[in-house]
Amino acid sequence: MSKIKVMSEQLSNRIAAGEVIERPASVVKELVENAIDAGARHIRIEIEKAGSRLISVADDGSGMDGDDALLCIEPHGTSKIFTEEDIDRITTLGFRGEALPSIASISRFSIQTRTSDMLEGTRVRVEGGRLLEAAPAGCPVGTVMQVRDLFFNTPARRKFLKAPATEAHHIEEMVLSMALPRHEVGFELRMDGRLVFNSPASSTAEARIREFFGRQFADAMWPVDHAENGIRVTGFVASPGFTRNSRKEQRTFINGRAVESPTLYRGIREGYATLNEPGRFPPVILYLEMPPEEVDVNVHPAKREVRFKHEYAISRAVTAAVSKALKRSREVDYLNDEAENLPLSGQVPLHLVLDSAKISYTVRDTEQQEFAIPSSVVPPEPPAVKEESPVEPEPSPSRPVPAIASPPAPRFSPSPVRELEESPVRELEESPEAAATESATDAELPPGAKPLFLNDPPPEAPQPREVPPEKHIYPDAPFNGDWPTEILGVLDDTYILCAGRTGLVMIDQHAAHERIMFEHLLKAARTGVPAQPLLLPQLLELPATMSSLLLRNRKVFEVLGFDIEPMGSTSVMLNALPMEMPTHRPLNELIPDMLQELLDNMANKMPVELEYVARAACHAAIKAHDRLSPEGARELLRQLGECRQGTLCPHGRPTMVTVTFKEIEKRFGRR
Repeated sequence: MSKIKVMSEQLSNRIAAGEVIERPASVVKELVENAIDAGARHIRIEIEKAGSRLISVADDGSGMDGDDALLCIEPHGTSKIFTEEDIDRITTLGFRGEALPSIASISRFSIQTRTSDMLEGTRVRVEGGRLLEAAPAGCPVGTVMQVRDLFFNTPARRKFLKAPATEAHHIEEMVLSMALPRHEVGFELRMDGRLVFNSPASSTAEARIREFFGRQFADAMWPVDHAENGIRVTGFVASPGFTRNSRKEQRTFINGRAVESPTLYRGIREGYATLNEPGRFPPVILYLEMPPEEVDVNVHPAKREVRFKHEYAISRAVTAAVSKALKRSREVDYLNDEAENLPLSGQVPLHLVLDSAKISYTVRDTEQQEFAIPSSVVPPEPPAVKEESPVEPEPSPSRPVPAIASPPAPRFSPSPVRELEESPVRELEESPEAAATESATDAELPPGAKPLFLNDPPPEAPQPREVPPEKHIYPDAPFNGDWPTEILGVLDDTYILCAGRTGLVMIDQHAAHERIMFEHLLKAARTGVPAQPLLLPQLLELPATMSSLLLRNRKVFEVLGFDIEPMGSTSVMLNALPMEMPTHRPLNELIPDMLQELLDNMANKMPVELEYVARAACHAAIKAHDRLSPEGARELLRQLGECRQGTLCPHGRPTMVTVTFKEIEKRFGRR
């Protein structure tokens, strides 16, 4: 007896639903794609209970007659392709004819539709794949598709749905990706009766980008328009320096379809070349138009991935388009030095500010440079070494943030070894004696070498640091190795090299500062430490998804010390920050990075938890290659020792690594 049997139509539809319908956002995508293919000029999406109760998509497209309304729920019923040759020339978003039968098999599904040449429409109702009704109905021209009780007959699938806030976020992102390449179509999204956005049809893509992402984002973007070898690339790229900590805001579209492709990402990366900081991702919105036979969209069940016939040509076109746009932006910045011609995202020269205030003032080069370019964006240039130069005064840190020294030092050079407990903490006064001390120290070093810490005071009598008897400066958690006892130097402005009882201890300054900030923020939240008000409240323009996340979790942010006021659909006013949070990074870069990390890592935990927000706030920590003053390095090490878990950063990476004497001796052949 044969073991192989042909599956029933209902069973095959439910299997297909497992491939096509991952979550409610997948249903929204399929229904909106049908509306766009039908020529709709306005699409209205209504969601209830994050799509598990209701998904409704209404459009004013061409509609369907009674026969087509029944055929569209049949497996592989499609109006998009008819021959094998059509598969190589797909110009529509949908084409397989799998989506509607799959959706109808796992929900209570209904269609109301009418064409412009008919006096009455048609209503079709399906439940779990079974046809319940097909009857005439009064309705306007277009189509209304409703999906109720998604996964009602597949409880296992329903259990795998994430929290409602997470599913709602995925729906917002999906509608956003459908609306961006079609500014000529109006989109309206409502969730549980609340208007998320209502974006009318526009004649330009700039208006839609400004509406979805805010004014600051739009003003930081430069237009792209390039064509070569039958490929046209249009869209927008971010100004150099305007970056995010993930690739989520690098949005690419092929013939109107949102896709993810390493080929395109490589072209973007090579287009920016050295203008982009490693590990950071400039936002881009690129629309590629090419002959449909040059791209295969029939690769992924959800059509997210594509395959190119000539990958190198595509990547080269993207690289040329991005590079040309950035070159044009630099030319505009150079030629247009009047205030009205500057992009709002650019750095405003100090003389323009003074002129507008009618202040007569001679601007020195150093002042102009400090005003125009924050040190966090452009690393300082090493100054010419002079034989005698006074030591700059170094203020004692009033906050637990390690200070960054003003005069840059060599990346790595020897320094006097001092025990941490005996390192005096004091301010240095600028004086001839200080300069003489520095010259004397230089004379004792090899030619061309300088002390590691230019502001180090001369050795003094040991002054033990007072430590409260009830507070232990070492971490409570087990530490496999030695806690550092002496600072030896700094390697690559990233790793603090210390002496330990069993070898060399290397401390990652970024990971260490993240741990310190994380524990300080949580402690402040528990004890109710007041926030630090900003001298000038800052208006932040955020993408719709980030703004929604921030406002939905406003109380969690306020517990940590953030004071946030909604100022519109995508704007918030930031009035205060946590007392323990440094402010050396621009807030319009720091806050989006925090929110992006929450969006990336909180898919299963909405609303967000306090510890996750504190972890995301660690984006304000000092970075690799930020130059620390000697006071800052000592303070960093002291505060790390007071942490409950000083050996790991909040993300699980080690803050320090020990190279034992035994390992060193092996490397030198002593063992």
